[in-house]
Amino acid sequence: MKKLMLLLSALLFVGCAATWPQKANLNPVVDDQLDGFYQPGVDVSIDGQDERAGSQIIKIALPDSPVTLIPNQVAPHILLAERLQDGFLQQGLARGNQSNISINVVVEELQATLTKPGVMFNSSAKSRIKLTITNNGNILNKEYNRVSSKDSVTRPDIHDLEVLLNEQLSEIMAQALADNQIRGAIKGQF
Repeated sequence: MKKLMLLLSALLFVGCAATWPQKANLNPVVDDQLDGFYQPGVDVSIDGQDERAGSQIIKIALPDSPVTLIPNQVAPHILLAERLQDGFLQQGLARGNQSNISINVVVEELQATLTKPGVMFNSSAKSRIKLTITNNGNILNKEYNRVSSKDSVTRPDIHDLEVLLNEQLSEIMAQALADNQIRGAIKGQF
């Protein structure tokens, strides 16, 4: 009887273990942009690059559980390049693969981590994105960094971690799209 109760308790405990999705779904927002920042006919090519060691954007490191690494559905560098391109197109740029003007979006760091160092759960996120604007051989590099952290009594779900990263990436893209140095570099004003 004791063995049966022990077995049932073990099964019940295993059944309570957290399960996490296989993929995350980042969806940073680019606010509507004003048109007219650029002369008509200025085209730009935008591409992305991922320099992170792994593909995960979420790391779950809770006590008594194996570490879980969760990648995004769409590679973050592709997602950011597409969203920034949409923003620049709204501002009046045209898309051009053979352009003398290129913007390279580099994801250097992007991860939300869930830990439980004591009684509270800690959700932390860190983003480091670099933009390189090249215009006829002239180069401008801009780096954007964000760090945030949140403590809670209840265990956050994956959506809570996605929100931390989405907020950071949305802020970074808004800052880049409003950056006068970037606008000047695109116009050839270094």
